[in-house]
Amino acid sequence: MKSSNLRNFTAVMAKFMFILSWIGGAGILVSTILCIIVRDEFIKGLTEDADLDMSDFAAFGFDITQVNESQVFPVLIIIFLSITAILVLMGFIFRNVNLIFRKTNTDSPFSQTNVTLIKQIGFAAISLPIVKLIANIILGLLTGTFAFGVELSEVLFGLVILCLAQYFVYGAQLERDVEGLL
Repeated sequence: MKSSNLRNFTAVMAKFMFILSWIGGAGILVSTILCIIVRDEFIKGLTEDADLDMSDFAAFGFDITQVNESQVFPVLIIIFLSITAILVLMGFIFRNVNLIFRKTNTDSPFSQTNVTLIKQIGFAAISLPIVKLIANIILGLLTGTFAFGVELSEVLFGLVILCLAQYFVYGAQLERDVEGLL
């Protein structure tokens, strides 16, 4: 397929987002580990800092301001680990987008590799709201306060990508059939 400026730009942006997602995920994971190592100082800083607004730590529709002091640390660790998982999944999605657009400049968009990459994007996209749901369930069990913050649009996005993968499977089959005729 002929090279395209739009595909090249998209591949570069996807690569940038891939790197940014992995750096963010690694940064939050390292921060989580450091928080665990200096747990007592961390909790002391959270509970004694009068200027700290606990609403800054809201995630996945979960209101941390309703958590008592003994639950703050485990709740934040669960939130940090969930955000790390989400950033890793996002990095995986952007990595696959980058690979697809790079490959389509030299190969057919209907290659088996692209079909596999598109399916992986769909499954990763569906995994994002599942991670949020699991985090909410764990937070609810930990605190007794359940808040489910999963958006239907996130699930629908993953399903649309999986449907598009089926079209690419069909396109790959048609391409093989045409090549067999020549």
